[in-house]
Amino acid sequence: MKQHMDVFEWINQELKPKTCTSEELIYDDVESQSGRCLPVIYEPFDATKKTHWRDRGSLFDFLLCTGAKKLLDFGPGDGWPSLIVAPFAEQVVGVDGSRRRVEVCRENARRLGIQNAEFVHVPPRSALPFPDNSFDGVMAASSVDQTPDPKWTLRELYRVLRPGGRLRIHYEALAVYRGGREKDVWLWEIDGGRCRLILYHRQIDEERVEQYGLTFDMTKQELSAHFSRDGSALSFGAITLPLLEEVRSTIADVGVCHLRHASGRTMVWWLEEIGFEKVIPSHSGAEFAGQLFEQLSERERPKDRDGVDGMLRPLVEIVVQMAAP
Repeated sequence: MKQHMDVFEWINQELKPKTCTSEELIYDDVESQSGRCLPVIYEPFDATKKTHWRDRGSLFDFLLCTGAKKLLDFGPGDGWPSLIVAPFAEQVVGVDGSRRRVEVCRENARRLGIQNAEFVHVPPRSALPFPDNSFDGVMAASSVDQTPDPKWTLRELYRVLRPGGRLRIHYEALAVYRGGREKDVWLWEIDGGRCRLILYHRQIDEERVEQYGLTFDMTKQELSAHFSRDGSALSFGAITLPLLEEVRSTIADVGVCHLRHASGRTMVWWLEEIGFEKVIPSHSGAEFAGQLFEQLSERERPKDRDGVDGMLRPLVEIVVQMAAP
């Protein structure tokens, strides 16, 4: 019978995973959500790198879409975009469902000497600890879709926005995974010489994602070598039932996180129903900045951060007001 199961059926039937939040499954056990690669926050800005241009494009995207007064950052991770926006804003408050993420954000703010950004832990499914009409703008970078109830989360963000305030959302479209990456895998090291294997089941048309987390009493290198015996990069196809059975005794914990991952169309419908006066699915400042980097020759590109900022800011201001197809 087992040979006819797929991996997800086997996990459900044999391991009986506990239901958990994305914070419990991933973010509480990640030292750096970004892999310590964020420009300005972890690395000196380098005008020769496309990814650093994209980061500045994101900065002005969030800043110009929300205004430069009192801003809420929902789900800042390592302090992004809070800590890159803060020098241009009056105040930034970041809220995260993971205590560890809040600790990392606070430490990064201290290290960078940023004093107008604060970070607050708000458990998943909890109302935001702010009165109505508290913020001039809200930033949410790929965070709303990680909450247990994204529509309710949007209502909370609407509640704390002042009349005329603006919400800027960046979200990950599941459609980019269509055609081979509906089932995917991620493996990383956690504390105590253990590792966690995340198996993704993306049900794109249903706008849902299931994330299964298997914690092993093995190192990342040991588990990767077990599944990829030819030395190739770990892939979902390498996670077979016989190989899982072989290491079953080393599995210390199993969890599953069920997410409603709304499409752009659904997101617009929700926002309009909640009461937002105008909803614009617009172009991305990050995408524009990356394309501009590619179009300019090395000689035409500014050589430092101030030069890049001076070039990008007025252009991103136009781009983010343009409706995307």
